[in-house]
Amino acid sequence: MQKKNNNHGFAKFLALLIIIGFIYLTNSNNNTKVPDRPLSPDQKKELQKQKDKRAGRVRSAQNIPASVYENTLPDDKFANILTTNRKSIYYAYFGECSEANVFLDDLEKLMKTYPELGSYYFYYPDPQERTTTVYCRKVGTTQCIQNYLLQNCSNNMCIINPMKKQILKITDQNFRQAFDKIYQYRKW
Repeated sequence: MQKKNNNHGFAKFLALLIIIGFIYLTNSNNNTKVPDRPLSPDQKKELQKQKDKRAGRVRSAQNIPASVYENTLPDDKFANILTTNRKSIYYAYFGECSEANVFLDDLEKLMKTYPELGSYYFYYPDPQERTTTVYCRKVGTTQCIQNYLLQNCSNNMCIINPMKKQILKITDQNFRQAFDKIYQYRKW
């Protein structure tokens, strides 16, 4: 009878080791979500990025106000940006600014090495003078697309997604970083 007690004790010990090993493996795997252990802030951010990527969302994109669509007539300058089947890259800059011209030259050279971007984007560099006059064709308003773009994209490059009715500002002053975002958001 003593042998049975020893075997029974050994079986309990072995079962306990298996349970402890399972718990250890489950809790040590960073991909496993254990309900009693909250996610760290970094894990929450990564999880949100994955959800946004699956949903095709860009967190920093903003909706274009409905008033811009209502106040833009088909013959307004840049009206086609709102209705095209591709995204648009728009950049308003002072034409006399040498830094902006160098930025655009370098960016354009880099973009030419990726001709497939032409199937995702239309490109609108918009050199400005010190005083720019905006003409909205709809009488009594200044909230057409040209004015909206100048307010949001002066000294910033913007990507306009007409299918989602959203705008994404690219504030990077380095042409390489700006290009990386353009390339990253090509399928947005």
